[in-house]
Amino acid sequence: MKAVIYARYSSDSQREESIEGQIRECTDYCEKNNFSIVGTYIDRALSARTANRPEFQRMVKDSAKGLFDLVIVWKLDRFARDRYDSAHYKAQLKKYGVKVLSARENISDGPEGIILESMLEGMAEYYSAELSEKVIRGHTENALKCKYNGGTPTFGYLIDKSKHYETDPHTAPVVLEIFQRYDRGETMKQIRDYLNGKSVTTVRGKPIDLNFLSGILHNRKFIGEYQYRDITIPDGIPAIVPKDLFDRVQERMAKNKKAPARHKAEDDYLLTTKLFCGTCKAMMVGESGTSSSKGRKYRYYRCVNTKKRRTCNAKHKAVKKAPLENAVVNAVMAKLMDDSFVEYIADAVMELQGRESTVLPALRKQLAETEKGITNMLNAIQAGILNDSTKRRLDELEGAKQDIELQIIQEEMKRPQLSREDVTYWLYRFRSLDVSKLEERRVLIDSFVNSVTVFDDYILITFNYRNGAETIKFEDLERSDLKSVGGPACVDKKDAGKNPALRCGIFAPKSRISLKKKNYKEILEKLGSVNLK
Repeated sequence: MKAVIYARYSSDSQREESIEGQIRECTDYCEKNNFSIVGTYIDRALSARTANRPEFQRMVKDSAKGLFDLVIVWKLDRFARDRYDSAHYKAQLKKYGVKVLSARENISDGPEGIILESMLEGMAEYYSAELSEKVIRGHTENALKCKYNGGTPTFGYLIDKSKHYETDPHTAPVVLEIFQRYDRGETMKQIRDYLNGKSVTTVRGKPIDLNFLSGILHNRKFIGEYQYRDITIPDGIPAIVPKDLFDRVQERMAKNKKAPARHKAEDDYLLTTKLFCGTCKAMMVGESGTSSSKGRKYRYYRCVNTKKRRTCNAKHKAVKKAPLENAVVNAVMAKLMDDSFVEYIADAVMELQGRESTVLPALRKQLAETEKGITNMLNAIQAGILNDSTKRRLDELEGAKQDIELQIIQEEMKRPQLSREDVTYWLYRFRSLDVSKLEERRVLIDSFVNSVTVFDDYILITFNYRNGAETIKFEDLERSDLKSVGGPACVDKKDAGKNPALRCGIFAPKSRISLKKKNYKEILEKLGSVNLK
């Protein structure tokens, strides 16, 4: 029988070594019972009180393919610690002819085995619930005494022998300086760069990042407040930051939260790394500008060769962000709404899956040749040719057939095949996306658009499939139906008269823009397009 091993350890007291032990004992069990192991599924640091475990769910899904007959676990509590989950998933596996066996618990197939198995599952659930209750009780007692409850220690503090907090003379001043710098008006990005320049690291020795700084600035421990679940004890631990300074920082963060974060500004440019200048073939990058008259902010894409290097002779220097992105999103949605496009992609995926694996066809050919050899040997035996050589050859062929079948199953498990229904369902789901939302627009562009090239008179969109391209004229851009996310049209009548394309609101009149050099420089350096000193 063909078997897979499922191993798991939770995050409470087990480590990687326990996985090795489970696999070793399950492997020994399979060898003793003459089971062929065709795969292994491992979930690390995940509790069995929930079935939301990636490898566990993949194993259940793979059972429907008929690739294996048994799931071997070290003990039943590795499979599940919830009786209802255990019964549900065992029934689901049983539907596909797959049985769960324990390497350490000898459970018979008779009526007494049903009682024993349900007792073991009940004990596992009881143990899990009792352990959780004990942990919470112990942590609550510690919290009432303002003691450390485990986990990664807080930056700025040390834990003494009695498990109480005390300030760290090395890192506590850094915490205070972070609050002071933010209070003085520095951004988190500037503070991050400053600390990394001073070689300051987190408790785990990693470089300082923006998430770390956000956690520091929000943490009420630094004003001496101890918290655990619903327990809050003011002045329970030594304070590092004065209360008035902490409150000012919270007010400033709340105010900044309403405005777009500076370090995320470049993320809104959905065509970054996909947009190119048709004149010089260089990349076009996002930048923002503010009108000198009204102070209104606008966003554009600009060829990197038109500003610093001045080597590009493109007719238009800047392309407005919103109409361009709207046009690309509209083009993608038009494709997705076309049933013939969906059928074409589904056909291409099916064809590609058939070509992708070079191993499976070779294995299947070997299997066919081996089966043909077995048939020839059986015909020879029926004809009366029976001796030690024919018997030995037949045994060799049967062994080879078994090995090849095992290799085919293992290869199929490595390369799961998508059905045509899976592909079409995935494509149809894109039709329901709300294209007024930034993240859903990003998904469309990332999934289907290979590149966008801006020429003087038209835009060329190249899709992620063979011969997939579409040309859009500039005068068609104003027909975008994405008004909720479109940018303002800031074109002077005089400029519009000179160039019909300007009437679409896609090109930026140079006289209306006050470019922020610093922002442009940061974007270029992040893209790695040019090394600026």
